[in-house]
This record gives sequence, structure tokens and C-alpha cells, in this order.
Amino acid sequence: MCSFVASYAVVPDNHMIRFCLMSNRPPAVLDWFILLLLALIWGASFLFIKRSVAVYDPLQMAMWRMVLALAIYLPVVAVFWPKIDWKRWKPLVGVAFFGSAFPNFLYAVAQQHVSSSLAGVLNALTPLFTLLLGVTFFQMTLQKDKLLGVVMGLAGATILILYNSSSGVSGNAFYATLCGLAALCYAINANILNQYLRDQHPAAIASSAFLLTGWLFVGGLVWSDAWSVTAQHPAGWEGLGYIFYLAALGTVGGSILYFWLLQRTSAIFATSVTYLLPIAAIILGALDGEVVGLTDLAGTAVILGGVYLARK
Repeated sequence: MCSFVASYAVVPDNHMIRFCLMSNRPPAVLDWFILLLLALIWGASFLFIKRSVAVYDPLQMAMWRMVLALAIYLPVVAVFWPKIDWKRWKPLVGVAFFGSAFPNFLYAVAQQHVSSSLAGVLNALTPLFTLLLGVTFFQMTLQKDKLLGVVMGLAGATILILYNSSSGVSGNAFYATLCGLAALCYAINANILNQYLRDQHPAAIASSAFLLTGWLFVGGLVWSDAWSVTAQHPAGWEGLGYIFYLAALGTVGGSILYFWLLQRTSAIFATSVTYLLPIAAIILGALDGEVVGLTDLAGTAVILGGVYLARK
């Protein structure tokens, strides 16, 4: 999940209902379609990160993505302006950085050396880190099955990070660990949302967070000379197209689909995208020429099994 709003997906289920009015009816065909589309959109994000960093350096890529998302969110912040609690600017700034800026940059650095498949799988650590941080800093309780789930998930991640066979999706262990740090950022963001902003509308949080920090990212875009790359690199506009996908669909469009799904169904159904996203990333990576080994599939299964136990 590449946007900070996606981090709502990993807030413990008993808190999810505070954000949206949800239906308890059985999922319809349209709901399944939205779920699969959402997994595809977020799963493809890792592939487009890999392609964009072939043109831009990680800082330029992250700045472009944040600035484009800011531009898309400007009309949204105008609509939700009366509902935004500007007194809570500190957690909003935290949301912008931990939910978007930091993980965007970390994934961009990492995917110069690891595959999109591995990055997508390690993103599934987010709910496990969210639980650990919640227990450590936010008075959540940790039951035995949840603890087992955390241990399983981290064990599966260790398998993938340390597995450096040319037949697998893994890459340099240090850069794979950066994907884990990006998931940790999403987890910090989820706990900030849950602790300080859960009474605010998600669109209001998203748009106001970008508005508060947008000037930094515009400055970073200019300072990093990203526009020159767009104009002068042979694949500059193509690379910017990949980044626009990440901003428009990965950050904004995916968030809208996710909360629409929450309203139509339930938190349990909507957050099942946690399991489908890594699978989509692996399939799309394989179609892009990345080789997936049995150890990669086993590590992925262990991580998802741990996520299931932790969210049970």
C-alpha cells in the first residue's frame, strides 16, 4: 500500500468502524471487483516505482510523486476545509511524512536493487508493525495468537531478506530491509491516525496533510532538479507518467476505492486487500520478467499466515 490513507487498512479492525459507516451485507459482485481492482492498483505501484527510478533518482521520484498528489488533493482540501481541525497540525504533518514521504523515498531507494515482487511482499509487514507499535506505545493488548502472528510474519520476512538466490525475487539484504522500514513508517502512520485523528474524515486528513507540507515538496522538487530530468532524459516523460500513476491511482484513487469498499461492505472484507496485494505484486513482477522461486512463495505464505493470526 503506497499511500498514507492505505494505512487505515492496517488499523485494528475494532477501530476501523469509527471512520466509515459500513454495511454488514454479504459482498456483491461489484465489491469483489473493487477489491481485486484495488489489489491490482496497489500491487502495480511497486512495478511502476521500479520503472520510475530507472529514470529519476529516488529523491526526484519521491518529490514528483508528492507534488503531483498535492495538486490532485487541492480541490479536495477546498471541499473539506470547514471540517479540518487545523489545531491538530502536528499529527497531520506526521501523517504526510510517515504515511507518504518517507516510505515513498525508501521504496524508491530500495527498488534500485530489489524487485517489485519482494517490495510488495514486504509491504505486508505493515499490520504486524502496527500491532507492535500499538502495544509498545499506545496501550493495545497483545494476545498469544497475535504474538505468534508477529513472530511468523517477521520470520517470513527474514527468510525473504536473507534469501539471495538468483532464482528468487530477493535482492541485496540491506535494500530489502529498507522495504521493511517503509512498512514501519506506514505502521507509525496508522497509529498516529488511530490515536489522534480517528474522528476526522479520511479525505480531510489526506488533503490537509499534503497542504501543510506541500511547500516542502515543491521546494524539494526544484532543489533536486527533477524537472530537468523530465525535459532532458530520453525517457523523462515516460518516467513522469509512471510517477503520475503512483500519485493519481496509488495515492488518491486507491484511497477513494478503499473507503468506498469500506462503506459498501465491512472492515474485514475491505482489509483483505492486505493478502491480495502481495500476490498481485508477485504476479505482475513475474509478468515483467522477475523470477519467483519456491523460497519466495514460502516466505510470502509465512508472512501472510502471520498477518492472518495477528488480525484474527
